[in-house]
Amino acid sequence: MKTHYCLTNKVKALLLRCFLFGIFFINVFNTSAQHFITVGTGNPYLPMNIIIDSAFSNGSLLQAGDEIAVFDVNGSGNEICVGQVSITNTFTSDTNYIINATADDPTTPEQDGFMVGDSIIFRYWDNSSNKEIILLNSVFNPALDSTYQLQGTASTGLTGFSYETWTGEVDTVWNNKNNWNFNRIPTLQFDVVIPASPVGNRFPSVIIQSAITNNITVEDSAIITIYGKLTVGYSGSPY
Repeated sequence: MKTHYCLTNKVKALLLRCFLFGIFFINVFNTSAQHFITVGTGNPYLPMNIIIDSAFSNGSLLQAGDEIAVFDVNGSGNEICVGQVSITNTFTSDTNYIINATADDPTTPEQDGFMVGDSIIFRYWDNSSNKEIILLNSVFNPALDSTYQLQGTASTGLTGFSYETWTGEVDTVWNNKNNWNFNRIPTLQFDVVIPASPVGNRFPSVIIQSAITNNITVEDSAIITIYGKLTVGYSGSPY
């Protein structure tokens, strides 16, 4: 079990090394987020430092005005934002951002922070397209934390996409999450791509009445069969 003393020394060593090599960190305790709003008020409670050392969206680095947020899931099954950062300059190899994620304060009745041991959920706000990016992969530094810890430290690179790709890994059922590369059934918050050569040449079939996506791209030679109903596009607020 790692102690607070060991993690603190790791952070100090990391920050010192970055300073000596001219790498600058931008701290994120930022209460003026344009989009993501964190739970709770005041200073973060026993915060965890989450260092973002790279952040890509659809193959491009995040730009000024974009945001990164971290979430946990509360007892009601709802995601709550426990920390965020606004990007002030385009991400480069010598600039990193730190998110101060707040832990749940046990003296308050509601869950107003993360719970120890929970998975760290990331989201982007793409300022240019005015929408959230919820399909993110994270690669954590194995020498540090990879789940929420009181006054812990994590370091990760992020790769996000506004679309999910059909894989056909299991069968042809659209609403089987295991057939999508991010293991999520499509929602109105992201687009989907149907490739020309899925696994086993299994193309999707929509047999339900409630299949949805924001946009769909069907590559040449790809097929989608609709027996039920597929709703494409949405002009209202994300649900």
